[in-house]
Amino acid sequence: MAANSVDSDRMAPPPDNSPVAEVTPAPPDGVSVTLWLRGSAPSVARERQNRIEARVAAFDDAGVPTAVEEWPDTVTDPSTDRQRAAVAAFDRFRAVAGMRGIRLDPFFECRSNPDGSRTIRFPVACLTIERDGELTGLYPCYVDGDHAAIEDGLDAVESGDPENLR
Repeated sequence: MAANSVDSDRMAPPPDNSPVAEVTPAPPDGVSVTLWLRGSAPSVARERQNRIEARVAAFDDAGVPTAVEEWPDTVTDPSTDRQRAAVAAFDRFRAVAGMRGIRLDPFFECRSNPDGSRTIRFPVACLTIERDGELTGLYPCYVDGDHAAIEDGLDAVESGDPENLR
């Protein structure tokens, strides 16, 4: 039971009212950070999104290139540009994760439907790290059986070593 409570705390940690840390040392040259947020998050999750977004904004203030993107809760038949971008991002994450033995579930859920389509459910938040256009960091995921939470990714950016997929 203790392991489950620790894992659940990392997936939805309690509010952290501490100040946003500075980024030192800076991540390697060519590294950028993208935060993906689910637009229809419940209020408790929205509070967490706000805390994560504040930390990402601090990275931007420190000179780390950042972007914030929004994706839907679930997509079955992408019909908007936002839905198509979310599905393309998921497909990219899944391809890189598959090559490196990284698990995306249960954070991302993808299921096949009887009609041959697929339904993708997106997490409330996801942090990606790119170096020169190559996906080199992804949070949340499981790497070698260990949970890499978004907060781990934020801490890794702050420490200058955010690339958990290299």
